Amino acid sequence: MRPTILAAGVIIGLAWVVAIVHGRLRLDPFARARAAPRARLVATTIEPDQITTSEAAFGVVGYHLPLPAGLTAADSVEVRFRDALDGAKVDAEANGPRSHTRLLRKRIGGDTVTVPLAPGRIDAVDLRVRHGLRPPPILRAAVVFAPPATPAAAGPPLAASPRSTR
Repeated sequence: MRPTILAAGVIIGLAWVVAIVHGRLRLDPFARARAAPRARLVATTIEPDQITTSEAAFGVVGYHLPLPAGLTAADSVEVRFRDALDGAKVDAEANGPRSHTRLLRKRIGGDTVTVPLAPGRIDAVDLRVRHGLRPPPILRAAVVFAPPATPAAAGPPLAASPRSTR
């Protein structure tokens, strides 16, 4: 009887190890949850003729980036410059009907500034680049990343074929 119990214990132990290795059974109740997959984002270019450039003070260039109308769930705005900013201080603020929020304040070394957007409706983003004694930055492109617009429900789906029983 002893070898039978020992064999059964070994089989159960091996099954337990296989279940743990394959991730079928979670033993750690405090394990971190996995993040949900991010939604696919669609890039929308802001037209260059809509972007307003101003020089607020010596060494400071301001850009007013209006976002596309009806965009409420944008993820981020990516602003690309012709040359690297070489550590220039960049400030970004969001303007909306009920909000005026600072989104970014940091030094940027590369030629791309990614501004994460706050939730809610944002009409425009004001970007100020404090370039100091460096040459003024020249804007190359501005792109808004947002989830794809969901089409309005047009009713029940159509039948796949004329012979369908629906």
